[in-house]
Amino acid sequence: MRLSILIIIAGMLSACTHGEPSKVTLNLEKPTRVNDCNVFLDEALLQDPLVAYLTYACDVPESALNEKNWWGEGSKRPWTGMYVGDCLRLGNRFYCMETIKPGESVTLKATYEITHRRGDHLRPIR
Repeated sequence: MRLSILIIIAGMLSACTHGEPSKVTLNLEKPTRVNDCNVFLDEALLQDPLVAYLTYACDVPESALNEKNWWGEGSKRPWTGMYVGDCLRLGNRFYCMETIKPGESVTLKATYEITHRRGDHLRPIR
């Protein structure tokens, strides 16, 4: 009896860990799906301080990642410049720039989650 309860609890805990990853690596000029948004790393520049330019679209299907216009219909959205430590809202989470590898990639970390539909209540993600 106790063993079956432990197996059920272990299964529930492992199911909770299969959600959206807390860290995401974006490679240069390759669209990536992050928390129901398509994100594109336009540039990662070696300057002081390091800066990355991202473009993103949150109201498009994941299948658009394989198309020329990964952002969906209309014109491409403007890029956003980010430094290490800057955060960007993608869906219901804020992803903060953790690392920038110039000319290669960046790493974003899910840092805050929106807990209210208005978006004015945040909870840290651990």
